[in-house]
Amino acid sequence: MSNLEFDLYSWNTPNGQKIIIALEEVGATYNYHPIDISKGDQHSPNFKALSPDGKIPALVCTVGPEVSLFESGAILLYLAGLYPELHGSTEAERAHVMSWTLWQVGQLGPLAGQFGRFSGAVTPNPTAVDHFEQLVWRCFEVLESRLAQSAFLAGDQFTVADIASLPWVASNKSYLQIYQLGWRERYPSVKRWADELLQRPSVVKALG
Repeated sequence: MSNLEFDLYSWNTPNGQKIIIALEEVGATYNYHPIDISKGDQHSPNFKALSPDGKIPALVCTVGPEVSLFESGAILLYLAGLYPELHGSTEAERAHVMSWTLWQVGQLGPLAGQFGRFSGAVTPNPTAVDHFEQLVWRCFEVLESRLAQSAFLAGDQFTVADIASLPWVASNKSYLQIYQLGWRERYPSVKRWADELLQRPSVVKALG
């Protein structure tokens, strides 16, 4: 939909990167507004007017329907509704898109985030680190099982389901990369999927 334009308020984290991937994938016109979370920009009144919880990203449609969204999963599903190429070609694929996108929001993202938080603490808590590492491995088992039987998470087509999970797995900003979990050696189907997606121009742009 070439008659739409967006303002994206975000930062270079997995949740921010996935929105850039989606916008770049469809060739959308957007303006990027950096919200430097290391300086506390996310707590400013202006940003919290867009994202009440003070978390990136936020997306505003500036040309087209007057829409303002926060929460990365909601933004991805909104964009998938605007751009069918991001949402699968069948009802079955679209159902998988919703399931896998929300799985990332509810499982992979929060668990990887907690693993990174405890692993990177000045005084790590070994019990917490081990607990969340095991939960992250469980997420990889789920990904491996799916990707061993399907080219992409929702089926045969690249969709926002893949966009949601990829930065949490393979971005150099991902806690799972920073702490060198070694998932590439353990999960060949996840490695195949990630390595293929890392070659896509939209992904190169977002993760670069």
